Amino acid sequence: MDSLCRVVLAVLSLWPNRAGASAPPLPPGSPRGAPVPGPGESRTELDSAVLLTRGLLRDTRQLAAQLKAKFPAEGDHSLDSLPTPGMSFGAMGALQLPSVLTRLRTDLLCYLWHVHWLRRAGGPALRSLDSELGALQVRLDRLLKRLQILMARFSLPKPPPEAPAPPLAPPGSAWGGIQAAHAVLGGLHLTLDWAVRGLLLLKARL
Repeated sequence: MDSLCRVVLAVLSLWPNRAGASAPPLPPGSPRGAPVPGPGESRTELDSAVLLTRGLLRDTRQLAAQLKAKFPAEGDHSLDSLPTPGMSFGAMGALQLPSVLTRLRTDLLCYLWHVHWLRRAGGPALRSLDSELGALQVRLDRLLKRLQILMARFSLPKPPPEAPAPPLAPPGSAWGGIQAAHAVLGGLHLTLDWAVRGLLLLKARL
């Protein structure tokens, strides 16, 4: 399903942004021959990404706790359309900046797509959390723009565009929507936790 997540930009462009006014387009890549940022400048850029990621991690943790308080759901919940974890914590010693930024951006785009989906098709039970999901959507989009800026600053290639993915089917029941929300927020929390650790490790190497 990772290939599904790499194409969500095309899908998202077809949907109205319910979180607010349309955001400005993502910045283009660095022009050919642009200077590579020095260590101090690179650390500053990564610091900004870490701060945004930590803030989003905190918001996701709080929203997941709020969801659990409203709709307790024991056990692990999953969706086949969600990305698998990027890398185990034990394998972080082999992390490289291009693979971390590319994989993180791809996975977070997939989660942004799923937050859109929850707001559109999650059912009446999730409407009470729509404002919180909307705020999460805005901050997730902001982090994705920061990651694209980082990729451009380090002259990392963007993945080639692919055909739009088919839309997700609505949950089969109200309880199915709640389970899907648990799966999305739980997976996003793990991804952001991994992201903070990975970005801090990469910053220490600069």
